[in-house]
Amino acid sequence: MKRLTILAIALLTTIVSAKVKVAALSPLLADLARQVGGDKVEVINIIGDKGNPHSFTPTTKTLNHAAAAQLFLASGKGIEPYLPKLKSLVGDSATILDMGKHIRSLHIEDSTDGEHSCCDHHHGVTDPHWWHSIENWRRASSTLATELAKIDPENKDYYKTQSKAYRSKLSKLKAWANKQLATIPKQSRKLATAHAAFSYFCHEFGFQPIPIRGLNSEQAASPKKLKLAIAAIKKNKVKAIFPDESTNPKSLQAAATAAGVKLATPLYADSHDSIEDMFRHNVTTIVDALK
Repeated sequence: MKRLTILAIALLTTIVSAKVKVAALSPLLADLARQVGGDKVEVINIIGDKGNPHSFTPTTKTLNHAAAAQLFLASGKGIEPYLPKLKSLVGDSATILDMGKHIRSLHIEDSTDGEHSCCDHHHGVTDPHWWHSIENWRRASSTLATELAKIDPENKDYYKTQSKAYRSKLSKLKAWANKQLATIPKQSRKLATAHAAFSYFCHEFGFQPIPIRGLNSEQAASPKKLKLAIAAIKKNKVKAIFPDESTNPKSLQAAATAAGVKLATPLYADSHDSIEDMFRHNVTTIVDALK
């Protein structure tokens, strides 16, 4: 009898202490889950630390790795083309939180002179890279806390407290970024990048985006668009072109040479294991090249 009581207590303790299993479809979302969920969650980063959300496709092995997950975190806005299929596979066994649905979209609109404008109204193509806005990340923190509280209501206050502390940390990060970027003259705030991933960053911090390629880093620019982009770089007196960390910078060397500008240190565009480290790297790199 005593032995059964001990086993019952052990089983009850296991149930009570069980963590919410969260499967993240990007390293950045895995970081978000750890920040908001703290020690109440177990986080599975499905695509790996160097995974590219543009090109990743889940396999049976990756889905098995996420078995018994109660919550899947997706970036949304079309960056995960397999999301509808994943929803059908998961069914009612877990919640899929499409974070992009809770974030206001920006749209990329091609212009005739090779420049790309970003706007709030619904014209052009939706830019899925919403994580390049700290304010968007603060909103995502609150959204995740609310969703975790639905799954684990007993720890509702814990998630709320974690989210509040993280939002405060992000506000300090934004203040730091603003201070650093303020050293760049307004006429130099032209961000020429490998692909169109930084419209949210540009919108938040007052830059003009000039991407060489489209929304996908693997999408090659046509000779015509490349020529127009080079012309825009010259016209706007851009100081540097920023490659992506995940792509070979040599692919942009010809464009930089043709435009007569330097090739800067690569930026993190699609993936990183920490939003704070990503911002600190990108902001420092931009300031070093443009101030």
